[in-house]
Amino acid sequence: MIPNHSIRLLTERLVLRPTVPRDVERAIEIRSNHEVARNLASATIPPDIEKMTNWFFGHAEEWRTGSAYRLAITLDGRLIGICDVFDIAEGQGEIGYWLDQAAWGRGFGLEAAKRLVRFAVEDVGLTSLRAGCADDNVASAAILVRLGFTRQEDVRIYSRSRNEEIVQRRFRLTIPFAAS
Repeated sequence: MIPNHSIRLLTERLVLRPTVPRDVERAIEIRSNHEVARNLASATIPPDIEKMTNWFFGHAEEWRTGSAYRLAITLDGRLIGICDVFDIAEGQGEIGYWLDQAAWGRGFGLEAAKRLVRFAVEDVGLTSLRAGCADDNVASAAILVRLGFTRQEDVRIYSRSRNEEIVQRRFRLTIPFAAS
């Protein structure tokens, strides 16, 4: 078990820390932006406030059981996004991330995802990571490739945020790796 109260993952500009229930208000604000939500296949537009609140309240239990690690991405103390390692089992897990649109194009996604992968490998002990993104989410795919993930397959999935089927690109990273 990794104690969540003491974790602070630092990058050059960001602090990644375990989410807390009070983060939900800012997360809802970020996720209320259609451009952010459309890249999250299971998101609703507008966000379901009750479901998001319950999701945030469940994060501490996920940390306790080691089933998922949800982290707030903060810049100068302000939440600008969420990243996580989830669906953890048998040395494998999946990563995800989303950022406030105002933070796009500044390298924060790569910076946070790189630190998240290091945490998943070094602290959680995972040996394989999965990730997925919509085929039109070029920025997210570029982040995964820069981190050493390889594209495995394209699958059709239903996107709640877009209310239609989309093509999702699926990626895998097998450890050891060399992230740049």
